[in-house]
Amino acid sequence: MYDRALNFLLFKVVFVGAILEPRWEELLIWTAWFTILGFLRVFSMLCRDRFEYLTVSPNIPIRVHVKILTMLSMILVSTIAWFVFCISVFRSMLLLLSFECFTLFLDTVQTLVKYVIHLGDLSRQGPCESRRMVQYYTEFSTDTMILVTTLGHYLHIMYLHGISFTLIDAVLFLNMRSVFNNLRKKLAGHQAYRQALKNMQALYPSATEKELTDYSDDCAICRDSMTSAKVLPCGHIFHL
Repeated sequence: MYDRALNFLLFKVVFVGAILEPRWEELLIWTAWFTILGFLRVFSMLCRDRFEYLTVSPNIPIRVHVKILTMLSMILVSTIAWFVFCISVFRSMLLLLSFECFTLFLDTVQTLVKYVIHLGDLSRQGPCESRRMVQYYTEFSTDTMILVTTLGHYLHIMYLHGISFTLIDAVLFLNMRSVFNNLRKKLAGHQAYRQALKNMQALYPSATEKELTDYSDDCAICRDSMTSAKVLPCGHIFHL
């Protein structure tokens, strides 16, 4: 988390140097802007790290879940309110300012959706296959949108700053290359995932109701309940 926060601060220093003229009024406005959004982003990262810890921890009190869900909801509402403020006050810089609001909103929504799915798994209400699919596509879609938006944001900064072969251009280029590579890996991983599902659908027959009943509807791999499953050559069944 500290590495991500440090990277956020360092890039904002580069951003200010690339976009702003050295006037105290603008520096104060941008400093206040990034301070507030940085504060919200730190709490969003804390909630995500806390959620990842809770998913592998047994016997979590209800009040802990309530606190984290409340914090995520407050971050979400604050981000939307801050974006509305941006539209009403800083129309001329809307694209630059709304980037952080949009990515923070997507990041918080992803954590919130995954948290709700996790709580649903704990309560054991209904089959889990659809929850896994919702969780995967929520994570994939939000991560992809964040990467595409970030790449567009860097291109916008480079367009405003121009290419002058300075240290700022080098930092922007390295960040753009990193984001592009992450986006390419994300799309390639999704394509491999879809191909693997397609291959399993074609290679393994579906389990019958009797086979599901014989195994007490428990997956041989993750031990979760199933409503549909595939049969391995060894006779064990698992769900996708």
